[in-house]
Amino acid sequence: MSDPGKMDEPAIRESLQRNVDMSEYESFVYLSLVRNGKQSMKEIAETSGVPKQRVYDIVDTLRSEGFIELDDSYPKKAYAVEPNKTLGPIQTQIRRVQDRLDELHKTVSDIESGVAQFKNISTIEKYVSELFAAAENTVFLLASPDRLRQFEDDLLAMGDVQVRVVVSDVNPETLDAGSIFRSDQIEQVTNHIRGTSRSEPFVLTIDRNSGFFWPKPLVSESGEQEGFYVTDSELAFLFDRFLSDSIWPLATSVTSEADESTPSLPTQYFRLRDCLADLQMLAKDIPLESLAVTFDGYDNLSGDQVTKTGVLAGFTYSEYDDVAYVELDVGVGDGSDTKRVTVGDWKSEGEDFKAHQISLEERDDRTIEALREETAASFQACLEELPKQLSPANVVVGFDGYTDHIRKLVGERKSQRMYEEIGEFDTVREMFTRAALSDRTLQFEWAESERVPGGHTAHAGRTMEAIGYDVQLIGYFGQPVREEFSETFTDANLLSLGQPTSTEYLQFGDGKVLFTDSRTHRALNWETLCEYVPLDDMVDYLEGTDVVSIGGWALFPQISTIWEGFREQVYPQLSNPPKEFLIPISSVAHLRETTLRSDIDSLSALNDVADVTVVATRDDAEHLGAVFLDETDTRRQRALPTMATELRRTLDVSRVAITTTRESVLAAGGDPHKILLPRTAQPAEEGTVEDHFTAGFAIGLTEGLTEKSSLALATALSGYYKQHQSVPDVEELRSYLSAHDDLSAL
Repeated sequence: MSDPGKMDEPAIRESLQRNVDMSEYESFVYLSLVRNGKQSMKEIAETSGVPKQRVYDIVDTLRSEGFIELDDSYPKKAYAVEPNKTLGPIQTQIRRVQDRLDELHKTVSDIESGVAQFKNISTIEKYVSELFAAAENTVFLLASPDRLRQFEDDLLAMGDVQVRVVVSDVNPETLDAGSIFRSDQIEQVTNHIRGTSRSEPFVLTIDRNSGFFWPKPLVSESGEQEGFYVTDSELAFLFDRFLSDSIWPLATSVTSEADESTPSLPTQYFRLRDCLADLQMLAKDIPLESLAVTFDGYDNLSGDQVTKTGVLAGFTYSEYDDVAYVELDVGVGDGSDTKRVTVGDWKSEGEDFKAHQISLEERDDRTIEALREETAASFQACLEELPKQLSPANVVVGFDGYTDHIRKLVGERKSQRMYEEIGEFDTVREMFTRAALSDRTLQFEWAESERVPGGHTAHAGRTMEAIGYDVQLIGYFGQPVREEFSETFTDANLLSLGQPTSTEYLQFGDGKVLFTDSRTHRALNWETLCEYVPLDDMVDYLEGTDVVSIGGWALFPQISTIWEGFREQVYPQLSNPPKEFLIPISSVAHLRETTLRSDIDSLSALNDVADVTVVATRDDAEHLGAVFLDETDTRRQRALPTMATELRRTLDVSRVAITTTRESVLAAGGDPHKILLPRTAQPAEEGTVEDHFTAGFAIGLTEGLTEKSSLALATALSGYYKQHQSVPDVEELRSYLSAHDDLSAL
């Protein structure tokens, strides 16, 4: 006799489709793997009855959702992850919430004491509506489309309340199409909305101190209802954190939802994480230090209630992590002194303050309009300071050397000479995924379209040669010098240290991929350099040189010996030594920390005989900060002027410049200088920005421009290359500066 409590396979499949959001085919494949164990794709098709051409996609989907895994055999075989590991967390989550509710449950006659349980549908609806009506600041709602419709009138009556909604039980195809269920009216009153295909209980929190938990479907199989009215503020806060930290990050955004647009200022928040999410978007367009933050909360040390305003100095946030706070520079006493403090969310204890309300606004003296005006004025000053005829300067650039093989991936070939190009990186990524699932070896055909010199030596050297300087290039150009270098540098003097590194350079419309073997350069140190360039020749090269620019830091584990060689052996023999060393850094995260610290010590010592300027992208600057400023949290974002100033002081060099896609900053003693980058609608080149920026800064220093005008010149030169993918002469550079000294271009 069969056990009436046991489910047959059709019932299991139906339950998986209804409660775990599997499609019909997904449930067939999953049950086949549970029942039959490890199987190849062909075997899955045979045992599940699913067409073989669909099996690969279904296996890919089930694997991404954690239900199955693939082994390393050939052909690949799939196997089911233990059901208690995939389905267990859902059951455990609900069980924990219900256990906690049982612990806190009070009698219905004393609702205000904590939690009340209701089993009458009309009573549940009454108290949910009362909660909506009582909202003063925030509403956070997790509900199915049916429940959302049920309380639509209550949502429409919210007024000036911040409303956030996650719609559960959404059809996966609807989500994939970039939309979720909602009425136009609800969208108008909802500040943020996302969707999930998972079946979730109804959870509502009001002002983070009261709420409602309703675990069963609108029409349950038993006909019974069970709802929990929560007035215990600690439990309500727990529900709110569950929604904001666990449900919201995993829900699907849609392109039309309000939280995808750039936030307008000033804006008020009742959750710090909402503020931080907006800051991530704002930081792409405006400098952090242009924002003022005001918060109401408590001092975590003294317990005193406070209201403070400060300048945003940085923030740490990831949607999937627990750590979240802002850093502010707040005034101390009646003077102009400031103190750096951290502000966490309500109930946080690890920061200096906890905030239950926070607001963002632009500073009156540092609005984006003010920064645009300041940048335009800097471009104009640079134009006035830059001579129309540049000086006959001498520069030395080294020590890397690359041959970039620009290649295109061949798609469908129509003939020996005619073929369709694979133009999008996403196409290649999809090809890799399908090949892995189908046990096929992926093979590409490519065609070389161009062969050009690459690396800092080539990019910076070509820029300075185009500007009219006498350029000495020392690097890896081939022996004899290869054609791509000799034809590119017709006037420069090339001293080759060996064969260049080859880089296979795949360019796509939505990105690029570089394949490089850098072992050619790794053996370079002062001793091997002197084998190619004897000390007497090195002295001759540097005598009377205005600027030395050395790239490839991360390529040379012993580069510190070269800096030491210049300082200890070359400079004592020079009567007119170079006054400026420029050191652009790239990918220093590849270096060991001990190597990096040793390099910085040598670079700081070199600064005793010449002014050293370190040029970094934001990523490399943040890595230096993590090493030298005791900042191990890679999620932290800091205001660039603060970062540049602190790095300059810690590295003990004359200047630190940081360049990004939106702004450039120079710290050189005193207040840091800032320049906004001109906007480029359709950039021709996204890489090598730091190399051209370095060349522009070197030109500014050589021509005697002020440091701020040199920063403007560096920014303009890198912007020109980004727009045109070519280096400018003096007239083209002046024209670019002139075209971008008004606010509309910034």
